[in-house]
Amino acid sequence: MDRRGFLLGAAAFGCAIALPDAAMADEVSDVLGEITKARAGLKTLVGPFVQERTIGLLSTAVKSSGQMTMVRPDRLRWELSPPDAITYWVGPEGFAFATPRGAANVGKGGAGRFGAVLGDLMILLGGDLEKLRGRYDLSIPSRKDGVTLRAIPRAEDVKKHVKRLEMRSGPELWTVNEVTIEEQSGDMSVIKFGKVSRDVPVDASKMSPPKG
Repeated sequence: MDRRGFLLGAAAFGCAIALPDAAMADEVSDVLGEITKARAGLKTLVGPFVQERTIGLLSTAVKSSGQMTMVRPDRLRWELSPPDAITYWVGPEGFAFATPRGAANVGKGGAGRFGAVLGDLMILLGGDLEKLRGRYDLSIPSRKDGVTLRAIPRAEDVKKHVKRLEMRSGPELWTVNEVTIEEQSGDMSVIKFGKVSRDVPVDASKMSPPKG
């Protein structure tokens, strides 16, 4: 093969390698656009969930259930039913929680090792997914019965704690069926949602944590 033929062959080979990445990027853009359109005008999301946390080191699983209430753009209430009996709030002011024994408002920097990812979880549940693109590598593993969106952290503050976030939507695209959080430690939380309702009235007082 002459030099020109070799260069043309190398260029064609390079294009063949590049095309899947470009196609994947286009697919992510298309899917994010579809979800954004489906979420347009969304005000609230309310629904039950069952959460199973697997402790990798011990190979044991802990189950809990509760109610998720999200008020766009930036307020989330996460209420676990007894025997857990704890409610979490995430909002512009930061992170707070309450138990039957009392409450604490720990501010923006007090959410511990998952403080960096709480806002990202709200985006997965019902926010503008384009905001994740600077902090995660996004892909679409499946489009069966909705969309599965996988987010692999690029941002160092997230990457040191979280290995993978994944959200599976329903066919309507605005609703969420399942969220998976895989930690670098090997622990994993899988949150499965029941029927999620949109734009139901939410008492504003429910979205503000008690002072503690």
